[in-house]
Amino acid sequence: MDDMSDFTERTLGWVQEASLITSLKDVVSVFVKDSKMNKALRKDKLPRLISKEDGRDEFIKLLSEDNIVIPYSYLKGRGLVKGETRATSPCTGIIQATLKGQRREYQSDWPADSYLRWAISIGFLVYDRVEDTCSISNLGRRYVNATSSLDEKKALTLGFLSNPPIVRVMSLLESQGHLTKFEIGSQLGFVGEAGFTSIPQDLIVQAIVDEPEERTNILRDVEGTSDKYARMICSWLQQLGWVQQVSKEVIVSVGSKEYKTIIPQSFRLTLRGRTALKRAYGTSSVKRIPKYVMWEMLSTKPSDKRYLRNRRAKIILYMNNTFRTLEDIQKHLEKDNYKESLSTIADDLTGFEQIGLSVANVNNKYKIMDSIIGLEIPVIEGNEKFEKSAISELKDTIRDKLVAIPHKYLVLIDLSFDGKSNRDFELQTIDLLTKELDFKGFRLGDTRKPDGIIFRSENGVIIDNKAYKEGYSLPMSQADEMIRYIEENKTRDKTQNSNEWWKHFDSTVREFRYLFVSSVFVGGFRDRLDYISKRTSVNGGAISSANLLLFAEGLKSKNITYEDGFKLFDRNDEISFTS
Repeated sequence: MDDMSDFTERTLGWVQEASLITSLKDVVSVFVKDSKMNKALRKDKLPRLISKEDGRDEFIKLLSEDNIVIPYSYLKGRGLVKGETRATSPCTGIIQATLKGQRREYQSDWPADSYLRWAISIGFLVYDRVEDTCSISNLGRRYVNATSSLDEKKALTLGFLSNPPIVRVMSLLESQGHLTKFEIGSQLGFVGEAGFTSIPQDLIVQAIVDEPEERTNILRDVEGTSDKYARMICSWLQQLGWVQQVSKEVIVSVGSKEYKTIIPQSFRLTLRGRTALKRAYGTSSVKRIPKYVMWEMLSTKPSDKRYLRNRRAKIILYMNNTFRTLEDIQKHLEKDNYKESLSTIADDLTGFEQIGLSVANVNNKYKIMDSIIGLEIPVIEGNEKFEKSAISELKDTIRDKLVAIPHKYLVLIDLSFDGKSNRDFELQTIDLLTKELDFKGFRLGDTRKPDGIIFRSENGVIIDNKAYKEGYSLPMSQADEMIRYIEENKTRDKTQNSNEWWKHFDSTVREFRYLFVSSVFVGGFRDRLDYISKRTSVNGGAISSANLLLFAEGLKSKNITYEDGFKLFDRNDEISFTS
């Protein structure tokens, strides 16, 4: 098999780039000898599309076996090597050759991987972690060999309703009605964790209204990971006739201003969908369909995802048959050296519900009501040494202090340490400050604009978000950039900056400050803060994502007044509530 890190890096159970059920059937058919697709691959596609050096002959040999078992890397393809792009990379995987691309006879390795994960997550294919191989399940074989559309649909129904995220999306549509992908995404996945981000819908609506020429790009390109999962799941359900896509008018208010727009990626559950969902829940006449839960779906992005997956798997297996208190779960984890607070465990239970498991709460005792299949903790060399990362430790420390602020905002800590997540970091920062607190504000974040602004009565703050893994030292070039924003706001001269970003401040705002938000601050950042203040005669400060959460908690719980809160930005220093 491939390097051990391969299978632990897989995000089985969550799918973004695989949309067509007809293509899903082609992928599963690969594993049935002499099926139409299996023959096409052996006799035509593989000889033409894959070179001998990339494994063509071995692939054909494996597809000729009566019981087909194929290494994951042979299916997905090897990925890009130096000098290649998605557009120029050759076909190196069996599933790549199975799927037709838009401009080529084959797909790249990312869609191929997505279709594989889809087939595995609904139980049509069986994934063997030890060997890192895939084979077909009995249900998958039943699906491929179905002789009528009715038989095919029965197999699809069993597969789809065994997948917790699919059931979660359907349940949200049943209980809450007409929802956008953002409204679904905000309730899908583990609480406050990178890998399950959702773009705040209020900010999407504001952006579309303020920049109507960007409407198409915003609706097409701006979405969080959970929003993508929601959109993909709904596309599958549409093909089954369980969900209908219906545009939704969304209205949000920011201060005295009302924003209104249409979001086309919005969905409703159909009557057929409601009928199908009853089978997932179970009724007096229909047995509840067991849920297929994979270890890999219990965390996707954090650096310590193995630790988080193990912890969550242990909790699920412990509370699957018996009601347990949070204290029971805590003691059970301690036996395996998992020392967790009750609030961390409670957030995991919320996460189980948000990935699609049914969690009952009777007098503060909890039980997973679903029959769980497929969940096992893999034996990995060094498994017992898995440790919680410093970021997760920090999140758990802050989690225990958040009472007024929802724990979903803990994702700010993850995002602040991820240099590839600046946009999400900006959006979630403004969402926290405007949705949970008594600030008005906007995420600006485009060329020649600050990342965001907030204001309340006569006080306004210019915000610059910087996501850095190793900490942020505030280089002189970025200090100069903040100086430029401050000076533009003073002069408010359209000839100096035609986008006039300062118009987003209310006319009542007279006192201005600046603020940098990052993971942690390092190096000589204080010198640059002092430099900005001396150059502009405007005071400001720096705050870490963890301290931003504690600042928000203090304001919302009324332990800090807004007047004192603004004064914290006058120090030209780091604002800290932690040791």
